Order: sequence, then structure tokens, then C-alpha cells
Amino acid sequence: MLSPRIQRILLNPRLVLGLYVVLTIVVSFQHYFKGQFSYHNYRTFVDPFFLLLKGQTLYQPMPDNFNEIYKYSPAFALFMAPFAVLPDWLGLLLWNALNNVVFYTAARRLFPDVRRQLLFLLLCLIDMMTALHNSQANCLLVGLMLWTYINLENEKYSWAGLCVALAALIKIYGIGIGLIFLFYPQPIRNGAVAFAWLALLAFTPLLVVSWPNFRMIYQDWLAVVRESATGIQLSLMGVLESWFGVAPTAKGVVQAIGMLLLLAPLVWFRFWREADYRRLYVASILIFVVIFNQMAESPTFIIAVAGFMFWFIWYGRGTRLGWALFALVLIFTTLSATDLNPPALRHAYFDVYKLKAVPMILAWAVIQAQLLLYPRWRARLQAAAAESAQLAPTEIA
Repeated sequence: MLSPRIQRILLNPRLVLGLYVVLTIVVSFQHYFKGQFSYHNYRTFVDPFFLLLKGQTLYQPMPDNFNEIYKYSPAFALFMAPFAVLPDWLGLLLWNALNNVVFYTAARRLFPDVRRQLLFLLLCLIDMMTALHNSQANCLLVGLMLWTYINLENEKYSWAGLCVALAALIKIYGIGIGLIFLFYPQPIRNGAVAFAWLALLAFTPLLVVSWPNFRMIYQDWLAVVRESATGIQLSLMGVLESWFGVAPTAKGVVQAIGMLLLLAPLVWFRFWREADYRRLYVASILIFVVIFNQMAESPTFIIAVAGFMFWFIWYGRGTRLGWALFALVLIFTTLSATDLNPPALRHAYFDVYKLKAVPMILAWAVIQAQLLLYPRWRARLQAAAAESAQLAPTEIA
């Protein structure tokens, strides 16, 4: 354990905020000055806005951007308009800033005390950097998913509906966090509000395109989503294929089994209103949407790592199992994409055997077991949560 003095230095709000601000600025300009190839993901997000204005399909190779193909919703292309009209250096900076602002502010509301908020941000820092270096939407996505939970906890149900709708329009699996609406009052009404937000936002491209073009663009989006679902990357399916030779065609069966396991703990409906039960489900969903997404890439793992660290801070710090999982996540998931992992080792083992996903699979299995056996785990989880709170005074010394 770190000494109290070191903890006071690290768990300082100004230090953590400064790290996020400085790293956002430095990484943004680093990639801008390295040239467009270094920030081509950002161009993949903003260029479709101009195609949308012309009523053209968004889902075709972009010859001016290394033949990248846009795979997000038509509504997301419209939402990128404020960035698309800016010069690249400014748009890239503001885009990365938006991602980190949404994630940072969610983390600062995720726990009832400052120390655990800052600890969470520090534990997610390296994975945030991995996502930031790729200029993707993963920090924004996990931030919106966390804000969905935070708003539900604070009885701001309409805001929760807006957050889950935005998450779903960035990446379809963002809608997964909507499952936790069941655990709060009036789930049908609040779910309907979320669906209304989703429908309203999904139709926003009609502000700039005709109805026939609107239908064409959405049909093209569904087609590219189906086509992109044929690959296997950093996921449970990738591990099963590389370790045990399971055919890629079995991914549907694997995902169906995973979905059944995810939903099975819902039978404990009498515990739906308990905070520990809800927290476990939030952690489980954040990991689930990554490890059961056959096309998950390294930057996507900020979502799963956030879910794991949320669980670890609440329930894992007082157990050997929690620390063992933490060590595996740190070594094989978080550090695998950094320069601390030699390229030869990464290419020969991590890439081939999808090692980045393995700790998350193990962590999800543990969390899901706690949910499936919640009545037996309930007292221990309550004790762990109480201990976590005692280790985290509300004021920074």
C-alpha cells in the first residue's frame, strides 16, 4: 500500500485534473503534427458530415482518408458538425476534450467521496490515453453510459434517457446500459422517455436530407454494421478461436449464452432496488459490451476497464481475488498497448492469443457469479462497500 503522504500527493484534485487537461492537449497536438494518418480516425468521424449535406451515402471508402469506412450512425455524423467545420488542429483538440470532459465529469460523480473519484480517474488514466491516442469516441461512450447510471441514481430519469440514447447512436451496444432502467421506479415510463429521445435524435438527419435519402443512409448503415460483424478481434470469441480453435461461425451461440448469463440474475427482482446489486450490474454491463463485441479493439477497452475499476474500488480492494484480478488487468489489459510491452512480445503472444481480453473475461465471470449468487454474496458485498467507504474520507488532507 502507498504511504499516506504519497496518497495525498496523488489523490489531489488539481493534480488529476491537470493530468487530464495536459494529456488531452499534448496528445492532440502530437497527432496533428505527425500528419493526417496519425489522426485519421478523427477525419473518419467528421468527413461524413459533408457527405450527409450532399445527400450521399456515408458508408463508402474515403479516398482522401486512406479509404477508411465510416461505421457510425447517420445521426452521429450530424452531431459532428461543430467539429467538421473547424480546422483540423482545433477540431481534433476539441473532440478529444469533449471525450475526456464527459468521462472526467462522470467519474467525479460516480462515488460519494472525492478520494475514490480521483482514484478511479488515476486507475483509468492509461486506458484513457490509449483511447485518446486513437481519437475515437470510447471515452465519450463510457462517459455517457456512466452518466446514465448517475442520473438514474439521482432520479433524473429524462437526463438518463438522453444519455443512453446518445450512447446508442454512437455505438449500438451503448444501449446495453439501458438494462439498469429496470432497477429504478417506473421503468416502463422512463424506458419510453429514453426511446423517445432515441427516436428524436435518430431522425435529426432529416434536418439536412430528404426522406428518401434518409431511408437510404440508414439502410446503408445497417448493411455496414452487419458486414463489420463478420470479423473477430479482442473478445471472448477471439480467445475461444485462438486458444481452442472454436469456429468464428459459433460467435452467435457464444453471444447468446453470454446474453442469457447477463440476464439470468434478473430473477433476484427483490434485490433490484439495492445499491450493491445495481453497482454489480453496471460493472458487468460495461465489461460485457466489450468482451462480447467480436470487433472490439484495444482503445475500446477503456469501457471494460472503467467497469472493472468501478467494481474493484467498491468490492475488490479488500480481497485477494480482487487484487489478483487487478494485477492481471494492469499487466495484460492496461499495459499491453503501451511501450512497456515489447513489440515482439505483443505480436507473438498478445495479438495472437488476444491476451488483452483475458483478464476482462475472468473479471466478468467473477462479477457475474456474484450477481447469480447474489443472496449468498449480499452480506459480503455490503461489508466490502462499507469498508471501501471507511477507507475513503470525504475530504482530501
